[in-house]
Amino acid sequence: MTTTDVTVQCPCGYKIEDESKYNILFLKKEQREIDILCPNASCFLGELGFIKFIIVDDQPVLELARFYSPFVTWNATQLGEEDTRKRLVNHLKLLITKKIRWSMIIEETHRITDIQEDEH
Repeated sequence: MTTTDVTVQCPCGYKIEDESKYNILFLKKEQREIDILCPNASCFLGELGFIKFIIVDDQPVLELARFYSPFVTWNATQLGEEDTRKRLVNHLKLLITKKIRWSMIIEETHRITDIQEDEH
């Protein structure tokens, strides 16, 4: 696939060529949810999707990964539904397998869990 075969666009106008362009934020630690953010700091949407997971035997297990409908719909009107689905599924797969540093996420999740257990 060439860059144009995988590029999507945020409604703010920012073109996202691949998974490395997204910003990710692990703020909702207790919910085990990683936010997928637009690379454009002044984007009016900001959050484009999320990845929800659990940890089993010190390994992340994906529960749900999706992009929000404004982002999906915008791209579907530009590229068509099938092409948009393929591109966004590919972006999610690459975010999960290449961009996210799972060892750090697991470590931070354990730290939060330990703090919560100490409080009880």
